[in-house]
Parts: sequence; structure tokens; C-alpha cells
Amino acid sequence: MFKIGELFCGAGGFGEGARQAGFSHIWGNDDHEDSCKTFEKNQKCPVFATGVNKFTRKNNLKKIKSEYGNINGLLFGFPCNDFSLVGKKKKMEGDYGGLYTYACKVLDYFEPEFFVAENVTSIGKKFKNNKKHPSLVKKEFAGELRNRNYMNFKKIMKDLAGCSKHGYRIYADNYKFEEYGVPQKRHRIILVGFRDDIFKENNISYQKPKKQNIINCEQGLANIPKWAEHQELTNHDERVVRRLKKTAEGKNVWDLGNDEDGLPGVTKARMSHIYKRLNRNEPSYTVTGSGGGGTHVYHYEEPRALTNRERARLQTFPDDYNFCGGKESIRRQIGMAVPVEGAKKIMIAVKDALKKREQRISYHHEWMIKANGKDLYFTGKEAVQGYFDFEE
Repeated sequence: MFKIGELFCGAGGFGEGARQAGFSHIWGNDDHEDSCKTFEKNQKCPVFATGVNKFTRKNNLKKIKSEYGNINGLLFGFPCNDFSLVGKKKKMEGDYGGLYTYACKVLDYFEPEFFVAENVTSIGKKFKNNKKHPSLVKKEFAGELRNRNYMNFKKIMKDLAGCSKHGYRIYADNYKFEEYGVPQKRHRIILVGFRDDIFKENNISYQKPKKQNIINCEQGLANIPKWAEHQELTNHDERVVRRLKKTAEGKNVWDLGNDEDGLPGVTKARMSHIYKRLNRNEPSYTVTGSGGGGTHVYHYEEPRALTNRERARLQTFPDDYNFCGGKESIRRQIGMAVPVEGAKKIMIAVKDALKKREQRISYHHEWMIKANGKDLYFTGKEAVQGYFDFEE
């Protein structure tokens, strides 16, 4: 069984998926106390509730290795706030943008055979392709190279590829988790890195998981057992209840126009998910971990917000996966997690790739960088293919 450690572990969405895929955590780290308690309770391993800057100090890593042994793999879903399409988009200059560098410290010290990292898809935004005017592609291509968000992505890939004395071959892909057994539209980018000596010795052949049939949110929320915890209902204001009753399934508050129970006075920041009812025939929209009124995800039939257990279902946590803390803390933990079923499929693919083969098989991935490389190869669906040179 592969032993893994995890930075920014949260409540354990990625951890639970890894456990179901046959991996075993020997430690986790996060700075959110309730999340650490939840992770430790469910994953049955020690969790260090401290800032990642303190946790990754060399003397601390030395103590952890001495007490718990080495790790075969590292997981890290470095916080995405600064790269998200929602918010100020501070990117690398924000409080969270450079947090991946702490994963580099762990990779340099433990030198695990592989790592898996997760972040929002906007960090790897690709250039626009103009199929009607192919002569303009080159101009657009050059323009997008100057896009700071994409340059940050390239820097992250380059830095991770240079970790440890071996370096890491890294593959990166965009995932729409609704295509992988998750009843929720949640789009993320997943980076999978293999230590270069292992990559060469074992002829690593990593294939992205196969897509499956879509599961809608009605199916995802069906038959929640009464014994499952975290089913407390939200105490809504009467106006909110009236608003939800007037909002059609799959619609949001803006569809009410100037109705007195809508939000007629709000003309700016009209986010599409504010007081939006689910459409039972489609996967849910993205479950979030923060936000005020109107962001709690609303039932397709009943005029109410989902319970935390229902949100956990959309994130594909098992019904017996229990969370620590108050109602809003649990909402945060669920919303910030990687969907369990998606993580499970990714980790099964990683485990299969680690098997030794006589000959390497090449599979398509959207981005790739060789160990210690300076060129980021892009093979996405756009007409232009090739690689991007790093700006030193």
C-alpha cells in the first residue's frame, strides 16, 4: 500500500478518494482546526493543525520523517482563492498564489515517487483560437503568452518539475468532475507528477480516467438515510421562502425581475448562482464553502437551502463521513473539498500508472513538462499545438 502525506488536506475529500483507491495516509496538514479534526477522525492518521510555513520547516519535516517514516506520494490542493474566476484575482501576488512553493519544500525533502495537485481551471487558461481567421492565431498565441495568469501556471509547472535531485515529469489536465461520477458541475485542473528515475525505470504510462455517464443532482441526493448526521435545515426569512417559491427550477433570483420578493434594487455583481434553484435533471452547480445569502445552493423542489449532508452528497462524501465543528464551519469544509468520487478515479489511474511496464505507452494530456524542464508542452483541443518557452 502506498503511503501518502497531504498538505492543505482540508476535511479530506482527496484523502477519502485516495483511501478508497487503496492508498494510506500517514499524515496530513492544514491550518483550519475543524478540518484537521474531521480529517483525523475519518482518515485515522495524525494531522498537524499549523500553518504550512511552519510545518514545512526542515527541522519539522525531519521530525515527521523520523517518527512516521517516508512517503510514497504527496497530495496538495493548494488554496485557489487568488486564481479563482470569482474575486479580485490577485494571482501570484496574493496571500495564496505562492503556496505551492511549500509543496516544493516537501518534495525536495521526502522525494516521493509521485505527487497529485489540484487547483481551479482558470490558472491554466489557454489562448483563444480563431478558426475563421487562422492567420490571426499566431498573434493571439503571442498575446496569450503575455497573460499573467498563464505565466503563473507555467512558473508553477517549471518549479514543481525541478523538485528533488531527480525532478518530476508532470502531466496536467482540466477536469469537469460531472464527467467522472460527481453529480455537480465542478471544474478543476489536476497536476500529476512522477519522479524522473521512477518514470524511466518503470516506464510510467499515465492515462487520465475514462469519462462516465452523467449523474444528475436528483440522483445524487436520493435516499439519504435518516441516521446520517448534518441534516439541520436553515432557518430562512419569510421573504427568502417566498422568493424561492416564486423561482422556477433551474432559475435564479434575477429571473424574478422587479418582483418585490426578488432583488430589484441590485444592479451590480449579479452572480448567476444567487438564490438559484437546482435543476433535478442536471448535475448541481458548484458547491462553495463561503458566501452570504443566496450562495447556499437551493433545492430543486423544496423552498430551502440544502443541508450540509446534501452538500456532502453532491461532493460524493459517504453518508457515514462525519464532520467536526459548527454548521457554517462544516459548510466551509464541504465546499472546499475535492469531490471524493473524482479523487478516487484519479488516484486509481495514478496507482495503475505506477506499475512497472516493459514499454511506455503514451497517452494524451493537455499539458506536459519533462523533469527539470523549461518547456511546457501543450496538446489541447485548439488547432495550434506545440510548446511554450519559459521567460526567464
